Amino acid sequence: MDDHSNRTRSASPRSAKSKDTRIVFTQGGKGGVGKTDLCLSLVSWYRRNGIDPILFDFDVENTNKSSLQNFFPDAHKHDVHREGSLDELFEVCDQDEVEIVLADLGSGAGQAAYRWFDMAYEDASALNIRFTAIGVTTNEAGSVQSILKWVEHLQRRVDYLIVLNEMREYQSDFEYWHSDTAVQEFVSTFNPSLMRMDARIPEFQCELRNQVCTVQDVIDGKATSPFLRKMKNRMRANRYQRVLIEGFDAASTILLP
Repeated sequence: MDDHSNRTRSASPRSAKSKDTRIVFTQGGKGGVGKTDLCLSLVSWYRRNGIDPILFDFDVENTNKSSLQNFFPDAHKHDVHREGSLDELFEVCDQDEVEIVLADLGSGAGQAAYRWFDMAYEDASALNIRFTAIGVTTNEAGSVQSILKWVEHLQRRVDYLIVLNEMREYQSDFEYWHSDTAVQEFVSTFNPSLMRMDARIPEFQCELRNQVCTVQDVIDGKATSPFLRKMKNRMRANRYQRVLIEGFDAASTILLP
């Protein structure tokens, strides 16, 4: 690990930047919990704040119109399991105008991400690159345990944003999250930012995927689907997005550079 770090230092010198860089990434644990949906709204939030994040999509197994690159074609697409692929996150950090790098790791990325982080963190920290890990959980024990497994490996090297996603369980009390003693220890030790993500009407969410359309597209009137252009669905989109924007605003100190 030390040899790798030395090679990274000597091979990738970086000039001083006028702006710091933050790499924000989803914890690629359990699939189907809403990580990519969360990223889509986070992109909109960044752009509202005058930041155009550099996007990375490491979910190469997702080919059903629901990966990040499907919605944002300019996102860099890489296989997280290919040796050196995560180093591409640093490639864009040399650009002075880059403040935020947003990466959707996809499910099953844990082992590859853990190894890379152990090798890269020291050098990244020396270059004032900071990290925020986003964990998304539903009211299901498996997704909660997935977040805790990532915390076990990442420890204090990142800031944490935890998103409690209701999915199809409207007004969930998230008993698995709140009752787990390991979660309580995590919250006490690492003080993560917490936010909620509203349950979405299934047919609304399905049509977003079918049309490769973001919630912000519906709000802005860019959706071409007659279903998504209905007033009731534009109002739903506003409601879903408003809750997320409020959560991002509350966590801005760990989402902004």
